[in-house]
Amino acid sequence: MDLSKPGTPSVAPRLAERVVFAGVVGAMLPFLHFGWALLGAVLADESQCGHFGCLGPFAEAWETGRWLVPVLAWPLLGLLRVRPAWHVALVAPLFLVPLWELSAGPEVLFGVLSTVLAYPFAALVTAPGASWRQRGLGVALFLMFCGALAVSG
Repeated sequence: MDLSKPGTPSVAPRLAERVVFAGVVGAMLPFLHFGWALLGAVLADESQCGHFGCLGPFAEAWETGRWLVPVLAWPLLGLLRVRPAWHVALVAPLFLVPLWELSAGPEVLFGVLSTVLAYPFAALVTAPGASWRQRGLGVALFLMFCGALAVSG
């Protein structure tokens, strides 16, 4: 979509829609993650209790799901018309990993819900037609948020 042609929608309304829908996908992903871990625990061999105790299969599926769920984000982003969806799906883990590392302590719930923050930031940074100023602002806001988390934790 070339936004410089007359008659095409401006970047601002489309950008807001893109960020909101990416947040909706981010809100769905923890449910998929939990479902994946639950499925892994149910299908695992019960006689196999690892170093996590009898929660071993759930914990192992949880760790695997951390990397599987961002892959599932791509079709969800496409369904909600966040285009190009693969840009957001590839960049979002770059925002997710610092949030996961900063929330490794008692704020485990925040670690799960970090997708609600990471996907909108990724949508903002990868938005077609967005200026470098908007992209830089998105990265700067994210880094300020991470800095605040690091200082408070």
